[in-house]
Amino acid sequence: MIHLGLDGRDIFAREPRGVGKTLIELFRHLLPLIPDWNVTIYTNRSSAVQLPPPVRIKKLDMRGDRFDCWERVRLPIAALTGRLDLLHCPSQTAPPLTPCPVVLTVHDLIPLRVDDGWPAREVDRFQRAIRRSAEHARRIITVSEFTKKDLLSILKIPETKVDVVWWGVHKKIDKIPSQALENVYAAKIRDPFFVAFGGDAPRKNVPRIIEALSYFVREVNRDVQLLLLGVNSQARAKFEAIAENLAVSRNMIQIGYVPDSTVVELVARAEALVYPSLYEGFGLPILEAMAVGCPVITSSVTSMPEIAGDAALLVDPRDTRGICEAMRECYLNDPVKQSLRARGLRRVKDFTWEKTARATLASYADALN
Repeated sequence: MIHLGLDGRDIFAREPRGVGKTLIELFRHLLPLIPDWNVTIYTNRSSAVQLPPPVRIKKLDMRGDRFDCWERVRLPIAALTGRLDLLHCPSQTAPPLTPCPVVLTVHDLIPLRVDDGWPAREVDRFQRAIRRSAEHARRIITVSEFTKKDLLSILKIPETKVDVVWWGVHKKIDKIPSQALENVYAAKIRDPFFVAFGGDAPRKNVPRIIEALSYFVREVNRDVQLLLLGVNSQARAKFEAIAENLAVSRNMIQIGYVPDSTVVELVARAEALVYPSLYEGFGLPILEAMAVGCPVITSSVTSMPEIAGDAALLVDPRDTRGICEAMRECYLNDPVKQSLRARGLRRVKDFTWEKTARATLASYADALN
C-alpha cells in the first residue's frame, strides 16, 4: 500500500488557473490507475473542490507563514506524521528536507529568463529555491522538452532524472452552448472578433497585441474587436490607456475572470486566438483553442512551437506587423483558416490526460524504486 502526498495549494486557489486546473484533471485520470494507493492532498486553503476516493484532503493551518514556512516546515512534518512513501510537489519548489522521496514538477523558469516584473530579491529567492528543490528531488517532471533543456542549462543535475510529461487537454467540444453569454459584456460583443489573454505580466505581450490590432483596424476592418480575457483590475487602466493612444478603444473589450464555459464559447466563436507570448513553459491556451476549432496565432520561441506543431501560425512575438499579418491571414484567407482548424483538431489528439496520468505514474514508480 503506497501512501502518496501532494502539495495541493494551487488546486484550492480562489480562482484556480493553469497549474491548479491541470492538477485536478491529472488526478481525476490518475486515481483509476492507483486504486490500492492512499492519496492525501495537503493545502492551506479551504475550497469546495471535490476529488473521489481514495483521496483525502487535509488542511494544514500555520499562523504567520513567513519565508514559506508552510512548505519548508509544515509540509515535511505532515509527510512524516502521515508516513508518506512519496511526496509530489507540482508547483516549481519543494521542501529542503523530507522524510520520503520527492517528485518535483517544473513548469518554467520565467523569472530567470525574461524580465517579467519580478523584484530582484524575488528572482534571487526563486533561483535559490528551484536549485535546492531540483537537487533534492528524486525525480523531476518538466511539462515540455523546452523546459527540460532550459532547466538543464541552468542547473547541474543529471538529465536521467528528468521526465518530460506534456499536459493534456479536453477533447473537442462538439456543441458549443448557444445561450447568451452570462457576463456584463455580452451585449457589446459582435462579430468578427479575435481573443487574447490579458495577463499583466510583461511576457504576455499585450501592448504589442493591441498595437497589432491598431494596424488591423486601419488596414483590414475598422469594426473588428479584440476581447482580452482574464484582465485583472491592476492591468485594466494600463491596457485602456494603450488602446486610447492607438485610437482603438472602441475595438477592445476587457473581460475579467469568467467561468470556463464562457471562455470556451468566446474562443470557439473567434476568428483566432492571438497568443504571441515572449516565454511559456507549455502554453495550454494553444491546445484549448485548437480543441474547439479555433485557429491559433502564437510565438516562434520557447515552448510554443513544440506544443503547436504545424497547427498554428508562428510569429516573432516582437514583430507587431507580423502579428497583424497573421491576423489578416486568419480573417481573409478562408483556406488557411480551415486548414488551421483541421490541423489543430488533429494536433490535440497527441495531448490526452490519459497519457499524462500514465507518464506521471511512471515517474512515481521511478522515484519509489
